[in-house]
Amino acid sequence: MRLKLYLQPESSTPFLPFNYQYYLSSTIYNILAKASPEYSRFLHERGYPAPSGRFQKLFTFSKLFIPDGFRAGGGITTRSRRPWILHVSSPMNEEFVQNFVLGLFEGNKISLRFLRRDLSLLISQIEALPAPEFKEKIYCKTLSPVVLSTVIDTESGRKIYYYRPDNPGLAAAVERNLQEKLAIVQPEQEKNFNIRFQPDEAYLRNRMEAGKRVTKKITIKQGTPQATEIICFEMPFSLKGNTELMRVAYECGVGEHTGQGFGMIEVAGKESRK
Repeated sequence: MRLKLYLQPESSTPFLPFNYQYYLSSTIYNILAKASPEYSRFLHERGYPAPSGRFQKLFTFSKLFIPDGFRAGGGITTRSRRPWILHVSSPMNEEFVQNFVLGLFEGNKISLRFLRRDLSLLISQIEALPAPEFKEKIYCKTLSPVVLSTVIDTESGRKIYYYRPDNPGLAAAVERNLQEKLAIVQPEQEKNFNIRFQPDEAYLRNRMEAGKRVTKKITIKQGTPQATEIICFEMPFSLKGNTELMRVAYECGVGEHTGQGFGMIEVAGKESRK
């Protein structure tokens, strides 16, 4: 299920740092803890085990969409009084979604605590969004950056490599990631479902011709000893193949670190050329 939250800043001069995903993720765990401390602890410290031995959080959330937002002092602010928008999604309706909604009603606001200041957002409305129709081929846009990585051998030793949109191994990495999540969400399903991930080539070409990038570097846990830089991307793309894998992509997110605000997508309806 996907929820759309309408949020109203309490301050007339709200400020959001650029690398806010970690703080928003912490807030989501705190909201879950208001309804079920046990479930919040389980999800934060462990997550759902996959047959591969990895653990998945099985939820994702979008960027905060800020009306008329502009850069200021290392972050984003706005003078608009229109509500901010946040999307939160998970297939675990009786665990994640139920506890998240109960936790929201407990406090009726979202409080983000940064290193030097806080941000309080009042919840003005919560909307449950209907799932899109999943066909043989769908076009998607990212609501938060996608990150996928692998380990490679170099002359200086093994290191993490982050996939770029032009990497020929990206499609297979997306498929493996979605298959692993489906094995948790629907363990009774067949394990040989396939899906083809295809970047919007026209969009990439237009961005390149305009001198604009689709990749970006984001710092997770900025300002802490555990700070880590990752490379991610935002772009439209298509998915073709099994509709259950499409549903997993929509509800769980595409790629890694979905529980830290990466990989949320929406079904766009048609291919983008912007």
